[in-house]
Amino acid sequence: MKKTTITLKRDFSIMPDPVKICFLADRHHLFDDRIYWKMAVPLVLKGFEVYYFLIGNKNSSGITKEGVNYKIWKAKTFSRNQWINFLIKRLNPNNNYRKLFEEASALKADIYHFHDLWINRIGVKLKNLGHRPVVFYDAREPYAEDYMSYGKKVMALPTRIFAYWVDRWEKKQAMNYDLVIANESLVQQNFARIIGKERSVVLFNYSDRYLNMNHDKDQVKEYDLIYSGTITRLRGAMNTLKAVKIIQNEIPNLKCLFIGTYYPDSLKDEMNSFLKQNCLEKNVVLHEAVPYQEIGYYYSRSKIGLLILERVKTYEISMPIKLFDYMTFGLPIIGSNFGHINSYITEDNCGITVDPSDPVEVAGAIIRLLKDEKLYSMLSKNARKAADSKYNWENEFQKLLGYYQKALNER
Repeated sequence: MKKTTITLKRDFSIMPDPVKICFLADRHHLFDDRIYWKMAVPLVLKGFEVYYFLIGNKNSSGITKEGVNYKIWKAKTFSRNQWINFLIKRLNPNNNYRKLFEEASALKADIYHFHDLWINRIGVKLKNLGHRPVVFYDAREPYAEDYMSYGKKVMALPTRIFAYWVDRWEKKQAMNYDLVIANESLVQQNFARIIGKERSVVLFNYSDRYLNMNHDKDQVKEYDLIYSGTITRLRGAMNTLKAVKIIQNEIPNLKCLFIGTYYPDSLKDEMNSFLKQNCLEKNVVLHEAVPYQEIGYYYSRSKIGLLILERVKTYEISMPIKLFDYMTFGLPIIGSNFGHINSYITEDNCGITVDPSDPVEVAGAIIRLLKDEKLYSMLSKNARKAADSKYNWENEFQKLLGYYQKALNER
């Protein structure tokens, strides 16, 4: 695999003295695209002293080759039942959040920038530290809607009550922070109603320079279809396989790539069983997740990006980064006909929207794109043009630097 090496110069002009920034998370891994590659690494290159503390799958600490100081505490599991596990973890006085706070407070960072809902447990305590730090909350997801979307029917009422409490609690905590950052407008507006427009902003999760962007028109396209990211039923895993089965009758050599993390673990076995039962082993590749810098290799070898998320509340609001990654590599998108996915595909005329629960409609859209070269070429050019002209992370990063500067000046 040929990789592109990117060399960037350090720039200490942003501030006269090194500023210490500490990122915190409990649902994202060390090399997360937004936290690590889009924020932490560019900040190191700007001369900031950057730390990243998180709860993950193992205990570890050190400094990455990009210069980010990190420490990981292994997540504790007390029960297979998610609700029991949730309660025990939060009642345990020696939980990881306490350790996270102790380490973060000892650091005496100038800025604490935390991601993920439950870090709010220590967010206010960080804001109240004696050295008066700046605290930003990156509210990346509509968490209450997440719980509603994934809650089981037998738990519908308790889930609804819990989601309501989560939403109220999150907004109450947010009133204490310097800034709340969303990655799409609806989440930002929900916060703005509580804490005001001046303290709630949007940083869109656009694609960045670390994706190894290879726009060679002569690049061999090994895969007709690609889906990357977390792979679940609600994100279209099984409906995609059903669509591939339909397409196989007309395009026998169709190749579809899934690349990412399968959830739950049993889903991958279920998908493999479907492939065997329907003689699709040669048509579908179930690949594990790869490092963020390597995903561009697979995008550049694919023709069409899939984004057929099921119509549930959280996906009507959330904005998948894959949308912009696909555009960056000129991949026409087969996407769901609702929410932000539908809006971007329609506005930029860079794909076809479908009913994600209808494999026949999905299959028809894919066949149409693969057989109509003129349509494919037009949508591909539109996708790349939109990414190049509008959906650029560098602009968002410059906004982030401005927010940091303003908050530090006010401090």
